[in-house]
Amino acid sequence: MKFEKVIHGIKAVIFDLDGTLVDSMGVWKQIDIDFFKQNGMDTVPEDFAKNIAHLSFLEMAQFVIDTYHFQRTPQEIVDTWIQMSIKAYSHDVMTKPGAQKLLKQIKESGIKISLATTNKKELVSPCLKNNGIDQYFDYCLNVNEIKSNKSEPLIYLKLAEKMNSIPNETLVFEDILMGINTAHNAGFKTVAIYDEASKNQQESLKRIADYYIGDFNDITY
Repeated sequence: MKFEKVIHGIKAVIFDLDGTLVDSMGVWKQIDIDFFKQNGMDTVPEDFAKNIAHLSFLEMAQFVIDTYHFQRTPQEIVDTWIQMSIKAYSHDVMTKPGAQKLLKQIKESGIKISLATTNKKELVSPCLKNNGIDQYFDYCLNVNEIKSNKSEPLIYLKLAEKMNSIPNETLVFEDILMGINTAHNAGFKTVAIYDEASKNQQESLKRIADYYIGDFNDITY
């Protein structure tokens, strides 16, 4: 897939972080295992990762309380997750193959770049800096800041507005079906990327997204 084709008519690009720009699945799998074990459950519930993938951290915590009846506040659970993940995001979570080259090419083409994430600021900034890609982003927004999630297009619309772009001139990179479907329905151009955590969604991703890639090296220059 040619880079020139992907960015034709595009004035701004929005990237998701986890599962899209960076490979963080292993980190969160271990955090889930440790978290549920700390709360008296020997195994992570089936489909837990799938059920929370599009939610904000506080919404994830509330889901845990409502579903598994943990006697903790949402903020206590969020604080626990942050403490468990800061080290990993500062040192161990790395970009997916070809991500840095693509960001560089987009920036050199004069196109603005933003990050739309469900993750917390405390984790995002160290991760971008550790991978040497923080300088490529004009804006970064997480769903917690706008009290939203990726089942609605608010985060994409706000970032497009910040970049002085409209949906059909804005390209969204996502790895999960919820994100791709939401962006697509709001009129954005979309690129779906493979991630192990969403491998069961691949056929739907290929059908809905404008483009589908296995990794960023599928884009040639």
